[in-house]
Parts: sequence; C-alpha cells; structure tokens
Amino acid sequence: MTRPSADTSSSNTPTWPGSTSDPVSQSSAAPLLAIPPALRRWWRGQPRLALEDSPAPQLIALTAMAPVERLLVLGPDSPPLAALIADTAGLEPAPHAVLSDARLPAETTGMLVVRAEPHRLPYQDGSFDFAVVPHQLRYWDDERAQRVLEELWRVLDHNGVAVLWEVARSRSAAVNATWSSLLGRNGAPPHLRTFGQLGQLAYDAGFAWVQTLPLRPFLFPPGPRLTILVRKEHYTSENIGRG
Repeated sequence: MTRPSADTSSSNTPTWPGSTSDPVSQSSAAPLLAIPPALRRWWRGQPRLALEDSPAPQLIALTAMAPVERLLVLGPDSPPLAALIADTAGLEPAPHAVLSDARLPAETTGMLVVRAEPHRLPYQDGSFDFAVVPHQLRYWDDERAQRVLEELWRVLDHNGVAVLWEVARSRSAAVNATWSSLLGRNGAPPHLRTFGQLGQLAYDAGFAWVQTLPLRPFLFPPGPRLTILVRKEHYTSENIGRG
C-alpha cells in the first residue's frame, strides 16, 4: 500500500490550533503568570506525567517491541514523556519529541526536540519504529486525526507501531457532557471516540493492524481511557526481525 509522501501530504493543509503560527494569547497564559517559573517548569515535567500518563513506563514491555531504536513522541508533553519512556526502557538512541505549540520544554537533555505540525513531520519515510501520541486525539476532528495517522504511517518503518491514548467516549450522556465541559479547548468540545471509530480512522490511514492495549491505571483525570496500538504491517513471520 502506498501512502502520500511528505511533500504530497503537506499541500493544502489547514491551519492547526496551537501551531507555531498561532501566537499564544495573553488571556490564556495569564493564570500561569502568578506561578513561579521554576514551579511551572517542574510541574510541566515528569511529576505531572506521573498522574496524566502514568502507564507510560510500561509501553515498551507491553508492546513486545524489541529492540526499539527510534522513538517518536508527539504533543506538548513530548520532551518529558520521551525522556521517561527512554529512561525506563533503557533506550540508547536519543528519542525525538515533536512540539506544535509555542511553549518551551522545561528540559531537553538527551533528546532531539523539533517544532512541527503533527500532520507535516520533517522526517523521511520509515524513520521510526515506535511512535507515541498521548492525550491529543480530543483536539482533532476526524479529518485532522486521519491526517496525523497517515503521517505516522509514513514515518514508521515497515514493522513500526504507534500507541495512542485519550479519554474514552462513554455510553453515558452525562459523563460525556462532563468531559465536554472539562476537556474542551477555546470553547470547542473535545472529540471523544470509541475504539471502533478510532480504529476505522487508523485503517483508513493505511495501518494493517489495530488492537486495544491494556494501559492502566491513568490517575488524572479520572475515568476510562481509549488506548490502542496500530501496526504498519501485519505481524507475520515474514517481517519479524527485518529492518
């Protein structure tokens, strides 16, 4: 299966909220200004991830991906999360962390930090064997989510996988209403999905295998998560160990 290349997939692209072309508004940043800078940097690092992305240290072991040599993490928390995953798994090569907003990471030692849109990654085809997208899906409608998945498909190696997690859509309308009020951004409600909905987007993006992943517990915010693993190719005897 042939997917769009980096050049063809980047044409006629929409402007993404929170991109480097969108300046951070003073009003949205105002509540943080009263917090000492050192405390803000500390909280934006691994201490907060211990609550929001608490299962991250299990990733390499749960996915049975060995050896993982090229790690890619997307999102505003990508630098500390990439460091946490790499440190726990004992990864030697420096992981790549991709940011699309204007917020500077607190710590970038031991990793390569790149500013780019998640649907226009500055990497060649097949550059990574493992990608992580934590708590970002709710900010993307189906079209944008599929664009990101297509770009992940492109930059993953033939046997690469991506792991994504997000607050799950509930069967309860009351629960979904609560999430909408708490997790929205700039007045827009979050895009919460079921496994079937996200799985179909992944298949449409070109991934050959989609499965749930038993990541738990997530300590904050409380509630169920949608956690999936997508694989670029079927895991068969023909592609195990290649690369």
